[in-house]
Amino acid sequence: MVVVGIVGLGQGASWLVDGSSRLALRLGVSPMVVGLLVVGFGTSMPEFAVSVRAALVGSGGLSVGNAVGSNIMNLLLVLGVAAVLKPIHVVGGARMLRRDLVFGVVPALIIVGMGWNGFISRPTAVILLVVFAAFVAVALRQAQTENTGTTVVGGSPLRHLLLTGAGIAVLMVGSEMMVRGGIELATRFGVSDAVIGLTLVAFGTSLPELATSVVAALKGESEISIGNVLGSNIFNLGLVVGTAFSINPSSVPVFVIRQDIPLLILATFIVGGIVVRDGRISRAEGAILLVLVTAYVAFVVIRGG
Repeated sequence: MVVVGIVGLGQGASWLVDGSSRLALRLGVSPMVVGLLVVGFGTSMPEFAVSVRAALVGSGGLSVGNAVGSNIMNLLLVLGVAAVLKPIHVVGGARMLRRDLVFGVVPALIIVGMGWNGFISRPTAVILLVVFAAFVAVALRQAQTENTGTTVVGGSPLRHLLLTGAGIAVLMVGSEMMVRGGIELATRFGVSDAVIGLTLVAFGTSLPELATSVVAALKGESEISIGNVLGSNIFNLGLVVGTAFSINPSSVPVFVIRQDIPLLILATFIVGGIVVRDGRISRAEGAILLVLVTAYVAFVVIRGG
């Protein structure tokens, strides 16, 4: 299952990047906007499925922990690996980057402020959904104002859309198989459920973002790589956590609210500072991100939970 999952992730990522980038050019939409909305939504589906399923069975800790852990993995592991393989460049779009960084931090601050006692209420979840809806509205409006007209590319828009959809579907299946196979392997090797939930599930549901961003970086679509991570993180905290806890408000481990989410905010500021400063993530900076994610995983394992 792990091997098949890896193959599926690679193929799905390739289709998704090809289809979405060509569709963006065909429709005159910025590739970064496509990364934020289409790719970000598609690669957030594993987190959505896991977190909502966990909320339905009353496991609030797994629900929010998966979303928060995946976001940290996205910022540090996904961008770190992509940058080490090939430095990431973002041509222009500094204003858009700052906007998306803000929308990535605001939901985290809301969860910390309103859930400090370890309970995420339905009003908190509704506010998260409102923030997410505001992000989508702003992103779409900016996409319309920055529409540069169509670009001549091969293939019909329908073909590119179908390729994008197929890529998302294969990513979801590959991720699910990778997570199931990985959890089975971890269980057979005697790893605790807490460590599996905090690390392996978060890593597994971040695999679509990892596969997509790496393929995007290697194909020179750096804006999709950055947009994918930022968009996916906004989806995870806004749509995923908002939906999960609006369905079933519940308590969550206090340490997730008071430790992991502040670390997520810190990671967002670190990545944001790197990108906004000169519009790129170099190989050396990517290596630093990988060191930071290794330190975070070690912290989670040592802390337990």
